Amino acid sequence: MQPSLARRMTSRSLWRQKSIIPSLTQSAKNQAYICNDCLRKSRRIGVRYLHQGVTPTPSIDPRIPPTIPPSFNSASTEKHDDDLLRSIFDSPDAYKSFSSRTPKPHTGLFQNRFLTTPKGFIVFANSCLKKARRVVDRVSRATSQEDHIRVIKDLDRLSDLLCRVLDLSDFIRNTHPDPNFVGAADKAFQSVYEYMNILNTTTDLYTSLKAAMFNPTVVEHWDEVSRSVGRTLLADFEKSGINLPDKSKRRFVSLSNDISRLGRDFVNAASTANPYITCTRDKLNGMQPWTINSLSRITNSGIVYLPVRGPVAHHALQTVKDEEVRYQIWKEQQTAPKQQITILENLLKKRAELARLVGRESHSAVTLADKMARSPEAVTTFLHSMLSHTRPLADKEVSAIMAQKAKLHNLANPTPTVYAFEKDYYLHQVIEQQKSVLGDPDISSYFSLGTVMQGLSRLFTRLYGIRLVPRETAPGEIWNDDVRRLDVISDTEGHIAVVYCDLFQREGKNPNPAHFTVRCSRAIDEEEIIEEKLEEGGSDGMATARNKDGVLYQLPTIALICDFSTPAGSSTPLLGFNEVTTLFHEMGHAIHSIVGRTKFHEVAGTRCPTDFAEFPSILMEHFARSPEVLSLFARHYRTDAPLPQELLQKRVKIGKLMENSETYVQVLLALLDQELHSPQALEKSFDSTQIYRNLDKSYGLFPHREGEEGGSWQGYFTHLFGYGGLYYSYMLDKAIADKVWKEVFVKDPVSRAAGERYKEEVLRWGGSRDPWKCIGRLLGREDLVEDAEGRMEEVGRWGAEVATA
Repeated sequence: MQPSLARRMTSRSLWRQKSIIPSLTQSAKNQAYICNDCLRKSRRIGVRYLHQGVTPTPSIDPRIPPTIPPSFNSASTEKHDDDLLRSIFDSPDAYKSFSSRTPKPHTGLFQNRFLTTPKGFIVFANSCLKKARRVVDRVSRATSQEDHIRVIKDLDRLSDLLCRVLDLSDFIRNTHPDPNFVGAADKAFQSVYEYMNILNTTTDLYTSLKAAMFNPTVVEHWDEVSRSVGRTLLADFEKSGINLPDKSKRRFVSLSNDISRLGRDFVNAASTANPYITCTRDKLNGMQPWTINSLSRITNSGIVYLPVRGPVAHHALQTVKDEEVRYQIWKEQQTAPKQQITILENLLKKRAELARLVGRESHSAVTLADKMARSPEAVTTFLHSMLSHTRPLADKEVSAIMAQKAKLHNLANPTPTVYAFEKDYYLHQVIEQQKSVLGDPDISSYFSLGTVMQGLSRLFTRLYGIRLVPRETAPGEIWNDDVRRLDVISDTEGHIAVVYCDLFQREGKNPNPAHFTVRCSRAIDEEEIIEEKLEEGGSDGMATARNKDGVLYQLPTIALICDFSTPAGSSTPLLGFNEVTTLFHEMGHAIHSIVGRTKFHEVAGTRCPTDFAEFPSILMEHFARSPEVLSLFARHYRTDAPLPQELLQKRVKIGKLMENSETYVQVLLALLDQELHSPQALEKSFDSTQIYRNLDKSYGLFPHREGEEGGSWQGYFTHLFGYGGLYYSYMLDKAIADKVWKEVFVKDPVSRAAGERYKEEVLRWGGSRDPWKCIGRLLGREDLVEDAEGRMEEVGRWGAEVATA
């Protein structure tokens, strides 16, 4: 079971990051949507309130009274909540007034009663470890049929007890501005993580689970979800080498430690050998004058130190007229230091050796066994299907870049060769030219943060019968004063989740948008309730509620992280259209966590296969572009005028420029990921640079200068660690989301019937149902449920259908 804790951190923390991919022709404006499990090991944390009419579990600390659940089902209340939702995000004064209207006693972070001070993290960790050891002892000694029947539930509780600390601590150590809290959270995380590793080396839990799983009398007492969780836990144990001989098991542990160390080194060392190139100021003609001036002031001479990475370098590649300056920047971006390549290749070889140790031919084969794809061969089939259908469309976009070069230099040849280092320069001009034709409307005035949050709540109300309700926070509950708390209210079940919105820019904050399910859903049986009441220290004080069937559940607690700013001269935060799409994307993850309230922690919310986790969030991006959805909220923040449709259409069209070539490059990167994690990694001749160059030469959209061998950019492809063997996931989920939008939502994006259908077939299952069954039933395609042979290729065709539409 515990191997699943280490392996299935994938969808607990979901980050969107920009990948800079200079050679294989990705436009630098492209964003890769990445679920970065290894870099941000995060999990879930629960909530704090009880459903109306439910008696709260008593808190040991009499100073912290139970929270009164929010009211709902009143039309006037809903109107008030809707207005309040806009004002607390748009007006700092309104939020200050709202948050201070009712004095509350001091509490801990997320209302966890242990976390009022940094020292509370260790107390909290020790409390959870004490309970975990008791569960481990019970499972290890399971002998009777009754013991074995409850093994799945016990192992799930064990997972939850550890994740309560791991998830919350990891979130705090990556987000809290106070270094004392960061340090304490890190210590708590390490202590629980060490215990989890100890569990990974003992066979007692596995023996009890296996005995239960292979006892037909026991299994017949379980429903299908319980059996599915059991199969997952058993597979995770076996994937972690639990059945290996002692010598091999020690080698497994050693390799796992090496992989973790090498992965950290690979990510941390991913910088160019030379951070700058030098040139004279006059060589930068074409760049914005203020940028040139700021660079020149660094030296107070005619020599300029020009960064080769980051926004300044990107701007230079787009605008500097001197092609040799652009070439030098591009060359540095393409060439990873030899030491970095050595680290990467050692990482790949260790992964391949570990795969062989557990009887698999490659790391990809191990990783994909429990994913939608099932095998590297299926992934390759999908990617080549995408490649063949996308290439003609990408070539058409490349032709526009060639034409721009010919036009600029008055060339007789209308399709001159555009080299890889030139791509950003001419592409930038194509985009600017299109903007001048279409206009480049700034529509941010129609998207104040408050109105966008209103729109999300109104959309969720129409689709699923749930809404977002602002809630005051108690002193100590949040980690920064500009964090807003929302309670999620269902029109049938009352309070079902809590969302903390940390959306504003501040110094030292990670700028990448992210979704954290800090604690996920889990059913709590009556025996555990009694145990918590009798236990010294009791519960942690976070929210629970009974569902409509009377079963007590942990409520999901979610944190959304963004980096929005407020325009100069305004107190109202206004979002660009890309930022609106980003917020909808993150809310897609959140709604999966909110609706996917399964009885088992192990499969709640976004704890699903990695190559399915991005589907709900990408689908939400379609809603962000839908005129029917935008009409719910997109109004001018001062005049209240609705967003003109012609401005929206122009903005959407600009956003789609070069979309096919960007998709094509992402497919190539996924193929690179598969090749690097193939059996080749154990061959003596293994050379990651040659693999990269061969792929670029065979499939790349832009050639290199004659005599140029190509680069070693794979040394900067840090997602090879956090997403090794799984980089295809975004393309797969995008193809699925595009198909679902077309088949289920496009005719009426705010249809309650369509929303309920999606909720019942996909969202409510979390990770407890085979994703192919979810998608097949949603689309009415039983062949996707039954026919494993051709379905990846079929999804590849879906991606092509959307691209040609």
